[in-house]
Amino acid sequence: MTSRKNWPVFILLSLLICKSFAAEQAEFIPNDGDIQVVDGRGGNYKFIEEDEVIILTRENFHYFIMSRPTVLVEFYAPWCGHCKDLAPEYSKAAETLKKENIPLAKVDATKEGELAVEFMISGYPSLILFRDGKKIDQYQGERNAFAIIDYMREKTDPNWKPPLPPVIELTSENFEKTVTEAKLILVQFYAPYCSHCKQMQPEYEAAARSLLEYGIPLAKVDGTSEKALADSFQITGYPQMRVFRKGRVFEYKGPREHRGIVEHMKELARPASKLVNSLGELKSGMDRTEATVVGFFSSKSPLYEEYMAASEEIRGIITCLHTFEKDVASHYKVIPDSIVVYQPEIFHSEYEKSSHEFLQLKARGNAKDIVNFVKEKSVPLVGQRTKRNEAFKYSTKPLIVVYYDVNFDHQYVKDTQFIRKKVLEVAKVFQNSNAKFAISNEDEYLEELRSLDLADVNEDIKVAAFDGQKFRMEPMDEFDPQEVKEFIDLLSSGKGKPYYKSQPVPKVQEGPVLTVVANSFADEVLKPKKDVLIEFYAPWCGHCKALEPEYKKLAKKMKKANQNLIVAKMDATANDVHPIFGQIKGYPTIFFLPVAHKQEPVPYTGGDFTYKSLKTFVDQQSSVILTDEERMGLPSTESPEKREVDEL
Repeated sequence: MTSRKNWPVFILLSLLICKSFAAEQAEFIPNDGDIQVVDGRGGNYKFIEEDEVIILTRENFHYFIMSRPTVLVEFYAPWCGHCKDLAPEYSKAAETLKKENIPLAKVDATKEGELAVEFMISGYPSLILFRDGKKIDQYQGERNAFAIIDYMREKTDPNWKPPLPPVIELTSENFEKTVTEAKLILVQFYAPYCSHCKQMQPEYEAAARSLLEYGIPLAKVDGTSEKALADSFQITGYPQMRVFRKGRVFEYKGPREHRGIVEHMKELARPASKLVNSLGELKSGMDRTEATVVGFFSSKSPLYEEYMAASEEIRGIITCLHTFEKDVASHYKVIPDSIVVYQPEIFHSEYEKSSHEFLQLKARGNAKDIVNFVKEKSVPLVGQRTKRNEAFKYSTKPLIVVYYDVNFDHQYVKDTQFIRKKVLEVAKVFQNSNAKFAISNEDEYLEELRSLDLADVNEDIKVAAFDGQKFRMEPMDEFDPQEVKEFIDLLSSGKGKPYYKSQPVPKVQEGPVLTVVANSFADEVLKPKKDVLIEFYAPWCGHCKALEPEYKKLAKKMKKANQNLIVAKMDATANDVHPIFGQIKGYPTIFFLPVAHKQEPVPYTGGDFTYKSLKTFVDQQSSVILTDEERMGLPSTESPEKREVDEL
């Protein structure tokens, strides 16, 4: 406490401080248009807003959080990819919450190191909730605007209740009515145990909430409890999604994260076929490098409805247009209610028609008929195969592909066409066969060329053929039609040798499991008169590493107990897998090839990669005569000698 004799000094100091403060106030500079004092709460503190988010520094941080009841502060780093992903969502949340007087702020932790240390920031982004200036929680929710908004409302409103789930739960009871009535709806088939489904769930729910304002509902079906419903739509794994339009079903080909789902569904909400009202509009709407489908209609007839459904199937692959104008149809010399596929001028040739009319089925043509018609007629004698159109136009085999610097930009058209016309000379010879010919840009198909060991050669022209297996020609400096014709004749005769990406054939086999590579597969798996169990693995796969001791144990015991069995393995990342196995979708994948039916391998679906389960599978499939107990993996009552061997 200050004594009376010191009061004059205390009063003098107080006057000096007040005078100094008054001087500072006199020098105060008002904010300009980019800087504002939030809420006008006293003090000479300036706050900058960026996309509705308040930027805090060490100078104004403590004043700001102490002067507001509740604040959420993001500590971020400008270089952080997760922070960049969060930024638009955080701004969207800030815009909504600002109307409710709930502020969101952010701190660049790379500049404000003292604040980052003070609040023990160990990763980015870190979202800290402050109440009356004190840290009370760290946000651990989903990094999207809706989750952040819900979190802040919950923390500031004692009467807050969580919103209803935005995703509609469908069962066999309400499914048909829901998808039949919906103009557009996305349905996810999921399994409660599926880790991929759990990972996708917050993204899917956030997308559902974002799409509410666009009137596009999202739904889900538990495929394990509604198995018959899932089976009716050929659901073979989880999660899988289907798009429905008034009951019609389409495959979902879009992204699986929040913003991607939203943008894709908004795009699907637009008509897949564009309405054109004049000749000029139609001509300008035609694709210059891909086929265009045009529907000429007199009214919104049943054929029109089927055409619009068909256009959904080929959306993003083939440009679809339609018109109701008679003079436009008259110009193209087609009658109303016709559907025509037009080839772009760059693919016109004297050996084929440049347009194809869908007339023969117009009275009963459905969407499937139209899609199949477009799929067939959109392929010219020699067209360009691209990543965009390959699945739709070039999925059938045999297919002969010529790779070079394909480019139809104006300055490169002449060079591109020079080689394409040479390919035409070969294709016309095989025009009545089932073979298709295409050109492809070598940069776009670099991975495919690598799989053919053609990526790093100096020659300009590469040729390959695909017919269940892949075949390759030696690269050429210049395209030689006669050499290509001879190559195709060789393949037609069945004498062509398939090309396989393969590791070197092992000179020495180590251990009880036979190591197979692509170049030894025929000799070591297909030719021997024995059953074969083969594992396709990836060296980096943790499940494969866990399986290894169990698989070796099986091979060792089977070598003694079943001389008619080969236990093998192949690195599916370094070797091409024979087409009889289809596409390997995960690791490890195991098949059993019975000696009498090696072209019909049996997949192991037990799921439990233990010696006991694998042995039961082998015994059940084995061509060797076994007792019923042995086939079921039970102890044998008839062969003590064999049981003794098996227990070694």
